[in-house]
Amino acid sequence: MFKHILLPTDGSDTAMRAVSRGVELAAQLGAQVTVMTALEHFPAGIMGSGYRPQEGEEEEPGMQMALDRLALAEEVARKAGIRHQRLLIRDRPVYVAIVEAAQASGADLIVMGTRGLGLMERLFIGSQTQRVLAHTHIPVLTLH
Repeated sequence: MFKHILLPTDGSDTAMRAVSRGVELAAQLGAQVTVMTALEHFPAGIMGSGYRPQEGEEEEPGMQMALDRLALAEEVARKAGIRHQRLLIRDRPVYVAIVEAAQASGADLIVMGTRGLGLMERLFIGSQTQRVLAHTHIPVLTLH
C-alpha cells in the first residue's frame, strides 16, 4: 500500500505523537520514512521558531531547535528499526515545505498532527495541516 511516509514535526506533543504513529504504520507496511522539519524565515519574535538570518552569523536562531526536533523524530524511527532519512527545509512557508518535501522524497503518505506550536499563525492564517490538505494530492493522515 504505502511505501514511503513523510513525517513532518515541529516538536509539539501532537506532532511527536504523529511521528510515533507514522513509524508504527511504516513498521506494519514495511515502508520507509522521511522525518522533516521546516525553519521558516520571518522576523524574530513574531511567530513560533522562525529565524532571521544575520550576515556572517554561523548559526541561525532556531536552527538548534530544528535539529533537536529532527533528532527526536529520528530516534523514534531508529528504535523501531525503520529505514529513515531526515530533511530540514529553510526559508519556505511551512506548508509549502511539507508539500514539496513529500513530492521530492517520493512520499505516498503524509502523517501529521492537527495542532502544532504555531498558535499565532493559526489565529491569523489557519493551521499548517489545513494548508497542506488544501495544497497536496498526496493522502494525509491527520492525528489529534
